[in-house]
Amino acid sequence: MKYLNLDETDITLTAIVEEIAANPSEIVITRKGLPIARIVPYSISDAPKKNYPLRGMPIKISTDFDEPMPELWDALGE
Repeated sequence: MKYLNLDETDITLTAIVEEIAANPSEIVITRKGLPIARIVPYSISDAPKKNYPLRGMPIKISTDFDEPMPELWDALGE
C-alpha cells in the first residue's frame, strides 16, 4: 500500500491510474497526515460463477422423466 499526501505531491489522476495498472495495489491519499481516499485496482468479480455452480456441466434426464408417479397421485387423492 502506498500513501500520497495531497499537500506534498503534484500528481495527476492519470499518473495514479497508470501506477495502479502497473502495480495492482492500494493507494491511500492523505491530507495533513489523515487518510481521505483509497484507490484500489478494479477486479472482475467471480460472483456470477458462484451463483450457478452447475453451469457448463452436462445434464442427464432419465428416460421415465415424464411418467406419472402413482404414489404421488395416491397421496394427493387421500
